[in-house]
Amino acid sequence: MIRLIAALILIVALAMGAVWLVENPGAVDLRWGDWRVQTSVPIVILGLVVIVAIVIAIFRLIGWILSGPARIRGYFAGNRSEKGHRALTEGMAAIASGDWRRANKAAEKAERYLDHPPIAKLLKAQAAQLSGDEAAADEHFRAMLDSPETELVAVRGLLIQAGHRGDHEKALELAKRANRLSPEAGWAQRALFDLQTAAGDWNGALQTLGGAVRAGVYEKERGEHLRAVLETAMAMEEERNGHLKPALSHAEVALKHDRDHVPAIITEARLQVAAGRERRAAKHLAAAWSRLHHPDIGRAIVELKPDEDPAQTLSRFESVNKTNMDHEETQLLLGRLALEADNPALARDYALAAADRSAVKDQRFCRLMVDAAERTEDGTAEARDWLVKLAEAPQPPRWQCNNCNAVAPAWEPHCPACAHFDGLEWRDAEPVQEAVLLVEKDERDVPAEVSLTEVTEAEDAPPTRA
Repeated sequence: MIRLIAALILIVALAMGAVWLVENPGAVDLRWGDWRVQTSVPIVILGLVVIVAIVIAIFRLIGWILSGPARIRGYFAGNRSEKGHRALTEGMAAIASGDWRRANKAAEKAERYLDHPPIAKLLKAQAAQLSGDEAAADEHFRAMLDSPETELVAVRGLLIQAGHRGDHEKALELAKRANRLSPEAGWAQRALFDLQTAAGDWNGALQTLGGAVRAGVYEKERGEHLRAVLETAMAMEEERNGHLKPALSHAEVALKHDRDHVPAIITEARLQVAAGRERRAAKHLAAAWSRLHHPDIGRAIVELKPDEDPAQTLSRFESVNKTNMDHEETQLLLGRLALEADNPALARDYALAAADRSAVKDQRFCRLMVDAAERTEDGTAEARDWLVKLAEAPQPPRWQCNNCNAVAPAWEPHCPACAHFDGLEWRDAEPVQEAVLLVEKDERDVPAEVSLTEVTEAEDAPPTRA
């Protein structure tokens, strides 16, 4: 607006000046030797304007002629740049389509036209990966480490290469470097966390997890669950080493992060008993049982007093469930305890009550009915009928790995079969295509390996919480 007003003022001023000159033309008399010019002032002004315009045009022409070589060089450089960027685009498309030969040729063309740009090295490295030439891929990625612009992507590529080779130590070193270079990179934090948990570095994994949760890599609920798993793993390790006090401390911290984490509940109760606080352990287990009705918790309640008479154990468990007798898991466990107390009739009643409340009658119900029938008079025929049902009944819920479908007799931080961290979850039995692996805890050999080929992808889906 201000500029418009200024332009209008200037136009008005020029118009007024022109009018004034027309009304007052004046006279100019120039003499130079034999030359004499007589004219008006407006004509003189017009002549000066023409002369200035001609001088400016001459200077511009001279400048244009002198800049000719530079323009020519810029023209050819522009052509080279255009060809180089076209080659980069072609190379990226070739990588996406899996054509490593075309990608490699495009990378060489881009290097020739663009004077060895870093992106061309990346194309060569990815082409080498596609072709299976691991040594060449390593070489290209290492060449990118010296450039700040490409250091992080080079570390990522070398990290994946180390994962392919199973070089856990090198992968861990590269993951730490990537995390230092870009703490906000989710793939770097996930890779470091996975490698630390695979190696059993619980303290390091806790630190990495804290940063990952703050950066939003893991949602808060998922982070709380993972903290509980890590603290439970530390508690179990300390317990195996005979350090009961720090073990109990870790178990209690685990329950603060996830009070429904069944392994932490059982570990904490076991350590409370070891510390001489049996009543506290019983109270905690009873509260957890009333919320979750998990078979492992029920078994832990029963095993609080291993030398107890079966009838006393039955009475104690009935007292724990005085106000909560209708759950099928409660009745199923009471039926088993009644059978151990040599009361098959009561066991049968509990089993039938549990079966009435459960839509799925799994093998535990059928096995209990078989055992109860075999211990009663004239129960042979009934036991035979239940044996037929037992053969067709589904398996009960169990600890099963969400990565390889292996079944384990008890929870561990790593899957006993594939070493996947936090892989074991309590789930209903499902048909498994692969062979189901039953691994005893004292016979397992957990490899310290982790797959890194997919760790740089977006959010991993959180498993069902145990």
